[in-house]
Amino acid sequence: MQDGAREHWQALLQRGGSTAIARWRTTTESTGTNHEFDLPAGLTNTIDKLAAGLRLPADAVLLAAHAKVVGSLSGEDEVCLGHGSHGRVLPCLLDLREASWRQLIERAADALARLADYGEYPIDALAAELDVPPVSFETVADFGADAGTAPHGVVLRVRIGRGRLTLWCRTDVVDAVYAARIAGYHIAALTTACTTPDADHRESFLLSADEIRFQDAELAGTARALPDLRVHQLFEQRVRSHPDKVAAVFEDQSLTYGELNRRANRIATVLVERGFEHEDVVAVCTERHLDWMAAVLAVFKAGCVYLPIEPHLPSTRVAAMLSRAGCRIALADRAGQRALDQFAAVVALHDLRPGPDGEPEADPGVPVAADQAAYIYFTSGSTGEPKGALCQHDGMLNHLLAKIDDLGIGDGTRVAQNAPQGFDISLWQLVVGLLTGGTTVLIPQQVVHDVARFADELAASRIEVLQLVPSYLDLLLTELARRPRQLPALRMVSATGETLKPELVRRWFDQFPEIRLVNAYGATEASDDTTHEVLDRAIDGPRVAVGRPVPGARVHVVDENLRPVPLGAPGEIVFSGVCVGRGYINDEQRTRLAFVEDPRVPGNRFYRSGDFGRWTPTGTLDFLGRKDHQVKIRGFRIEIGEIEDHLLRVQGVREAAVLVGGRGENRSLVACYCSPPALPVDSVRAALADALPDYMVPGQFFWLDTLPLTVNGKIDRKALTELTIGAHRPRRAVSAPRTPAERRLALAWATVLGTAAEHVGRDHVFFDLGGTSLSALRLVAELGGEISLADIVRHPTVADLALVLDRSAPASAGLLHRLDSGADQEYATLVCFPYSGGNTVNYLPLAKALDGQGLAVYAVQPPDSQAEVRTLAGIIAKEIAELPVKPLLLWGHSSGSAHAVETARALRERGYEVRRIYVGAQLPGDVEGRRRSLAQTARLSDAEVVAELGAQSGHDELTALNGRARRAIAAAYRRDSTAADRYFLELMENPLPQLDVPISVVLAADDDGTDGDGHTWRIVSGRVDVHELPEGGHYFLTSKPAEVAAVITATSALDRGDG
Repeated sequence: MQDGAREHWQALLQRGGSTAIARWRTTTESTGTNHEFDLPAGLTNTIDKLAAGLRLPADAVLLAAHAKVVGSLSGEDEVCLGHGSHGRVLPCLLDLREASWRQLIERAADALARLADYGEYPIDALAAELDVPPVSFETVADFGADAGTAPHGVVLRVRIGRGRLTLWCRTDVVDAVYAARIAGYHIAALTTACTTPDADHRESFLLSADEIRFQDAELAGTARALPDLRVHQLFEQRVRSHPDKVAAVFEDQSLTYGELNRRANRIATVLVERGFEHEDVVAVCTERHLDWMAAVLAVFKAGCVYLPIEPHLPSTRVAAMLSRAGCRIALADRAGQRALDQFAAVVALHDLRPGPDGEPEADPGVPVAADQAAYIYFTSGSTGEPKGALCQHDGMLNHLLAKIDDLGIGDGTRVAQNAPQGFDISLWQLVVGLLTGGTTVLIPQQVVHDVARFADELAASRIEVLQLVPSYLDLLLTELARRPRQLPALRMVSATGETLKPELVRRWFDQFPEIRLVNAYGATEASDDTTHEVLDRAIDGPRVAVGRPVPGARVHVVDENLRPVPLGAPGEIVFSGVCVGRGYINDEQRTRLAFVEDPRVPGNRFYRSGDFGRWTPTGTLDFLGRKDHQVKIRGFRIEIGEIEDHLLRVQGVREAAVLVGGRGENRSLVACYCSPPALPVDSVRAALADALPDYMVPGQFFWLDTLPLTVNGKIDRKALTELTIGAHRPRRAVSAPRTPAERRLALAWATVLGTAAEHVGRDHVFFDLGGTSLSALRLVAELGGEISLADIVRHPTVADLALVLDRSAPASAGLLHRLDSGADQEYATLVCFPYSGGNTVNYLPLAKALDGQGLAVYAVQPPDSQAEVRTLAGIIAKEIAELPVKPLLLWGHSSGSAHAVETARALRERGYEVRRIYVGAQLPGDVEGRRRSLAQTARLSDAEVVAELGAQSGHDELTALNGRARRAIAAAYRRDSTAADRYFLELMENPLPQLDVPISVVLAADDDGTDGDGHTWRIVSGRVDVHELPEGGHYFLTSKPAEVAAVITATSALDRGDG
């Protein structure tokens, strides 16, 4: 008996946790009070009769009903509660899953029998021995016998006996009205159990008709009468009222309402003339600028459906979206044209500018119904394919009117458009001001990525209304605290996309007490935000409510059977009303699962959000988290299953799981995988980056021999989380920080990444530990601006960045830096020259790809001086001459080809063997072309230089550099480009003798900058061979390092006679 008792109590103690019931209070005063209720006549006899028929004690019926109520109040399917008997209160665990009332009563009887058998066992002593907390519970049930004093922590005590139900409640948890509801739940549960014992208890409905009416009438939301006009028609009304008022601003450009309308009409006319009409899907693939705005309006005017496509998404993702949406035409700017190069029907927006003001284009006047589809936004899908939420014009307009009402958007209001196109909030930011006579201010992405510049832009552009994800709001507050400045125009800031924490609200009002916050919540499938909570002061309590439903949208909190849960209890948030969209485009199966019929109102549709929430006594909604494996990170909704599906597609990966690490704004994705040989992290990460948007690529990757499983054979995610702390990273050694600067950095990294400092090694790479552009900005702020974002990008390890931090790095011994491991037996040395504005880091992927190929790989770090190519070549040649391994191979990428060619000449003049020169992404050009290039380089601003580098290289982080770093990059770019242009210009005007060194020219077919004949390099050498990569862009040495390495190894093998 004692062995059985120990085993029973040990299992219960080690389970831990307490079942917390719903809170519904109108006071914070904590006292205990009794409430007494009569049981319905005859119910006691009915209970006794059922118990007798089941040959079980009546207490088992009472306990089963009480457990059912506690489960409903807690939202849990296994409850831990206290049971009082013979002067003691003992913990009791009941499983509520998959059972009839009869089976649930049998489980309760078994639990009572165990309490009777094992009740004398010293539970507290066992807890001390096991070093675990004692079992806790918030509710106690006793049925007639004296159960003694309620233990500490109990908030609800239920006594049933002699025809009465008595509730003792703590007043700071349950008020008198709610106590009456709980009594009603018990009576309903007992009545149902007695009348239908063989029915599934989960089908039992405990709520009274009065409570259902209250939820429907007072909480779910109110109706709104919408005008019989669409968004573009309301805009056209404004055009007629004030055509010369400024509608939109982007950098130094602006459009009046009339100009914007004419531009949109021209585009819409093209769509109509090409036969695109009622609900045809039109992709808009552009950067965020004025042409994007005109294109969106044009799609609505033509009666078509807007599909946003970001130009920088992976091509496979873009293809999947276009295919799923059944899209046959796209509107694109130049960046969009490059992204859609495989898509046949692309209309170039820059070719569709409207004619002179004297020839205004008329509005197309295409009929568009309120229930017509308006737009598609793709969100993450658990099957590995994105799903496109299709929403209607009436839902879109309802949301815009809610924003106008609650954010106070009116005539002249300046609204910031700062969200990326693929984020649904970008749409309301783009068009809401156009409905009221306001002005939309489109803030460039490079400004958004630089928090300091963003803060300056808010002030300079006199932004009045702004919406951000809370993690970015946190960054903005940190920047404004570090360098205070006034935001005199700003009066309303909305937070959405992530959980808004009370501490962030407090910080906001500490700095800006007169600027209100609006906590917004909703779903893409329900036309964006559906609830608003307007805040004008800091709040008390652990959670910021997401507010009340906006008019026209209805919100419900339901159980697994889509019926309302008790007030204050957690349940799934579902939406109904005009806000609910059509479903997922061309995806009947997933639409059927998420868009369902309301079981209480035939013909009414629900959208099941998968979020958990609860109603509060103030009538607002609390958001409690996700029901499934869908998460939001950096404001983007991500389906964990989609990432796992793509992980399993990586060749060699046998099992995979993705977790969410960190907390709050530091949350990041963690990928775990196992494969028979340990696949390198870099190759797995690269495979995902080719298929998924950057926000869906995990920041950390762990290889494991096997993934841990639960007893049911499922992946044990809790165990996996613990394992990843010490998981093996293939081919990666880690050592602890050594210097004070390294230890300071490790602590700062741990702070911004939400991990322990001891888990940060001196050779860890910031972005491998889950760092993102936002967390990098936090690191800059954490270190007081002593480093820049560029420093983190260039020196991503703790050890390297520490040298930058304390400025203790020794003076460089030269310009050459070894990039390979040095572990191979080398037959030659490869020296690499970077492109304009580049550095040694640009060649790391190539060095990695050449690992084991017998090459010592060096790269040149250009000096800051304005040295001419010939001068610098002489310095580099001297350093190369000191290298131990000969012969030599030289690679020059883009403008770096000038340095490679001239360094080869300097080395040959000194008698050294240069076996081959490689020139990548560069042609010699002609005199006029070089002169034009010199003039263009001189004209470019710093911002234009960095933006162009970021766009061409795919390194978006470049656009987020601060002012100092941006100036440095731009200066380096101008220096290198100008030097190369002058060198080639002089070479063509005053040709030099050909070199006796072969030249291999490597070009990418999709690089617009090298559209010509590679054999023109014969101006330098009589032996030229040309190699064309099918893709890779201008900076293919980083995008396609394996292909570049293959060219080098093949040609160098021929040079040494291996071929």
